[in-house]
Amino acid sequence: MATANVYTRRWFSTFLGRIDAAIVDREIAFLRRHLAAGARVLDLCCGTGRHAAPLSDAGFRIVGLDRDASALRDARSWAPAADFVRADMRQLPLETGSVDAAICMWQSFGHLDTEGNEAILGGLARVLLPNGCLVMDLYHLDFHAAHQGERTIERDGERVFESRRMHGDRLRATLRYESSGESEEFEWQLFTPSAIGAMARRAGLEVRLVCAEFDEHVAASSERARMQLVFRGM
Repeated sequence: MATANVYTRRWFSTFLGRIDAAIVDREIAFLRRHLAAGARVLDLCCGTGRHAAPLSDAGFRIVGLDRDASALRDARSWAPAADFVRADMRQLPLETGSVDAAICMWQSFGHLDTEGNEAILGGLARVLLPNGCLVMDLYHLDFHAAHQGERTIERDGERVFESRRMHGDRLRATLRYESSGESEEFEWQLFTPSAIGAMARRAGLEVRLVCAEFDEHVAASSERARMQLVFRGM
């Protein structure tokens, strides 16, 4: 991995400080269609609890995992009934077969090299109960390969200048905040549906659904930035 992919407080406040409730509602509705009622769910890279809170309120038993201590403090305040653990996704501190399902949302997967990313999928397969469900929300490689370059993002009065470049199957994004001049850099391995499906099978997971827009009837394609996949343990 070329970059540390550390999400700063500035990043959290800029990009997660205020999200349209309709967007979150759509994501939660999709998750509820694929998670068994009352399931024990690992929210991998849970951040500030954007999904953990409403899922917990809906009766799911949430275990949120993130390495960012300040994000977890926010998550605990939003979802007091959930359990939160500070840990690295490379070493899941959960017993084998201890959760019914796992979710990994908003391109929180792919930070490592191919071997490391496959190992994370293997870790998720390990902690799932037999036939357990994994839901992932990922960038589509073909879309981002076709949309490289610069753009300006405006969020609540903050202007952010973004540059995106693909290097093989890896996307590198650089952000510069106009107000402070600070910069951040992130990098991920991106996938097509077939590529992530092949990696998942090697890790012990089988693709059951690929779609986009959090709608089972919308096909994932190079025309859409993100895709959602539902896996089951093999």
